Amino acid sequence: MNKNFIYFNHGVFAFFIFMAGILPNNSNLMLSGYVDYTYISRLSDYSLIDIPYRMASLNIEKQNDNMSLNGNFSIEYHLRDDAHFLGSSDPQDFIFDMRELYITYYRDQLELRIGKQIHSWGSVDENSPIDNPSSLDYYYLFFGGIERKMATLSMAIDYYLGDLKINTVFSPLHATNRIPLGDDDFPIELPVYPQESEIFPIPGLPYEGGIQGTYSTGLGDISASYFSGYDRTFNLSGVNVYGHGSDISFPNVDIVYGYRKTDVFGLGGVFLSDWFILRCDLGYFSTVDKNNSIERPSSFNPVYYDSLHFTYPLMEKAEYFQSTFQLETELPFGINLVAQYFSHDTLTYSSDSLPVDQEINIPNLEIDPDEMKPSNFFTPGMGVPLAILTDRAFFFTLDKSMFDEQLKLSFTSMIDASSSEKKEVSSNQSTKRHSSGGLLMELKMTYSLNQDLAGTIALTKINGDQSHPEGDNYPFNQMEDFSHLRFELKYFF
Repeated sequence: MNKNFIYFNHGVFAFFIFMAGILPNNSNLMLSGYVDYTYISRLSDYSLIDIPYRMASLNIEKQNDNMSLNGNFSIEYHLRDDAHFLGSSDPQDFIFDMRELYITYYRDQLELRIGKQIHSWGSVDENSPIDNPSSLDYYYLFFGGIERKMATLSMAIDYYLGDLKINTVFSPLHATNRIPLGDDDFPIELPVYPQESEIFPIPGLPYEGGIQGTYSTGLGDISASYFSGYDRTFNLSGVNVYGHGSDISFPNVDIVYGYRKTDVFGLGGVFLSDWFILRCDLGYFSTVDKNNSIERPSSFNPVYYDSLHFTYPLMEKAEYFQSTFQLETELPFGINLVAQYFSHDTLTYSSDSLPVDQEINIPNLEIDPDEMKPSNFFTPGMGVPLAILTDRAFFFTLDKSMFDEQLKLSFTSMIDASSSEKKEVSSNQSTKRHSSGGLLMELKMTYSLNQDLAGTIALTKINGDQSHPEGDNYPFNQMEDFSHLRFELKYFF
């Protein structure tokens, strides 16, 4: 890591401590948070599921007339396996995380925030295609709100002009998603996990930023936004082939990954009525791999593989469109309904081809020449995170509160509405459309023991589709073993 960047981070942290000290002594200090104890086990064999979760969270806010210091700190618990102390003597099983720490300055119609902070854009509650200023933590993919977001060192300005709110965000850093590495029980696995040496660095400073405007009316809100940055997840950028001098009898094939530059144009809206609330977000994405050249020394044994014989940058370009529509209404018997529909469509795609004429077996990646089409490897690097699971999905949440809101019952479901082509091997080689049957359901009951203490019991069931053309690679088939029973005791302060 760049030493100057480390010193910069330390300097920023010292600056915040200094600012906390100069705030007036009569300023208000507010503390809040929770402590959470959770037990989660599979339905199949009742074994514990080994994934991290936040055991505790602390929010702080120190405020005076026109300035405040805001922070959020958490403790993430990691389950130790039976052989932990055979490979490490470290007794710690938690990670301390400074999720947010920023200063807010208020003046007239302006609000300025500087520091490590989480940003939220969009009109829908979850799964907004235009909510891209903050990266995501995939361990908390199925959580709501900011729980599944990660902060970045940035500056944000909110300016209010009558019924118009303008929000700008700028960061000199590239924010990437936190992706599980396949060494625990997280139900979703990526097809490949590149090593750090395989990532082609972004040249220069990877500036990111955008602007969003929201106009409020008596019937609701209308918003428009623009954001430009680098993808939150990596993409296949090309292939290099190395040899020893002029000898290429034992070549080394180096798969190169990178991060595309993506521009996002968004529209959103909220429509209010006496019977329902309708929300929507639309996002148009234009993405390009700026690595026109991926030439570099070999990342594997550069002393022996000292010459680059062939280089094949993909130079991907693509345009895609995502939309999310949300309906909120109250049903009879005091039942609240929140329904969403998400869709993803790739509009255009172009890239150079890879000259693969025989099957290549590389650690973590098997290349079949019949399937070696760059478009098969294209995945969106921004937008709705669930696009890695499906390109169409319905979401339903039904909840009802009883006994003066002491007991809350909720039912949530996610239905995969995508379809895929399934080729039938027959004399006419017909192609049929196959409707996938992936389904996630959760039944949850939360009981407030008192004002500060609540207990939760939740049952989550995931059904795949064994007849799906992707077979075991179909995400919902991979997630079936994640069906679980969860007990949770949460204390708020």
